[in-house]
Amino acid sequence: MCRWYSFNFNISWDKIHEPKTWVDIFIIDTILREVILQNESKIDLWRIHRRCYPDASGHELTFDCFTNEETAKEIEEMINNSNYLGMLRKGGLLTKDKKLKKVQKNTDSITAIINDTGWQEQLKEPWLYYIKGCCEMFLRLIENIKNGRNLPIDIQDAEQFYTKVNNDLISVWQTFGCDSFFHHISAIFGYKPLRIQPQFWACF
Repeated sequence: MCRWYSFNFNISWDKIHEPKTWVDIFIIDTILREVILQNESKIDLWRIHRRCYPDASGHELTFDCFTNEETAKEIEEMINNSNYLGMLRKGGLLTKDKKLKKVQKNTDSITAIINDTGWQEQLKEPWLYYIKGCCEMFLRLIENIKNGRNLPIDIQDAEQFYTKVNNDLISVWQTFGCDSFFHHISAIFGYKPLRIQPQFWACF
């Protein structure tokens, strides 16, 4: 039976200085990319979620996947045994008070991961395929920006390299996002006006 499993990475942040958002990209490109590649045939749906807000959760990266318990355990073991996770822990970049955790949803419903209660039921299941596609695109974009560069061998190299990758990603979003993302999804919906709700916008 497939259910949603969530793997959370709690990234160190003192809430005084700017968050180290390059760590998100490092985790996505190394640990999560390998998880996805090795388990692609066993994961029906997946998504990556980034958040950084000065509250109890703070700076957090989450990988959600809809799969069976055996595969979820294999993924958890794979993440915990990753040399890249060890680099982050050794560098003090993951919070020591929160361990990597696996949260099993109590239902096998494919839409159980969606917490937005105001959404129409017709929207929830198709949206999961939409967000998976967005995350696949993001992984490919990272790969293109890296331009064949080898993975870092230590945390200092990782910070320097992924800070640049992160800055390049931000530049792509801010320069081309209106056309490449908003314009084209607007075209799918027939260029109808969109009601903007500011409370759903967030920034790092």
